[in-house]
Amino acid sequence: MSSSPSAAATELFIALGAVIKRLRHQPIPEDEGLRDTFTNKAPARRHIAALLQVASEERLGMSELAERLSVSLATASLVVTDLADWGLVARSTDEADRRRTFVTVAPAHEATIRALLDARLKPLERTLRRLEPDERAAFVRGLTVLSEELDRTMETAR
Repeated sequence: MSSSPSAAATELFIALGAVIKRLRHQPIPEDEGLRDTFTNKAPARRHIAALLQVASEERLGMSELAERLSVSLATASLVVTDLADWGLVARSTDEADRRRTFVTVAPAHEATIRALLDARLKPLERTLRRLEPDERAAFVRGLTVLSEELDRTMETAR
């Protein structure tokens, strides 16, 4: 028989539920073209993560994107290909170094994606500003460990 969850784990579960509920119910900027883009498509977490990274910069090099996502250049390229096929990002070649590729948000969706990014990240920015540097590091580290444990639980369940 396993032991009961600790009060701290229960409190964390309730707090995370409240955060997730609020994130899900935040208004999403209305963009018919963007909605049409996602009809019949199921972007994976890696697509959303890549799109957020690209949207956070004016233009982002493929190598830097791969590094930020902690994936290989080949994997980043596959994700960007999906996003480009869906019309969400555009690729361009560096004029100074033709081997280097940049990724930007597609002009047709730029305003909406930037508004979405702003709506999702501003509360996080305000939260991080309210924490001391060591608290910020512990907060991010804790969420990272939680994500790893959830992945491990899912793998064990298979």
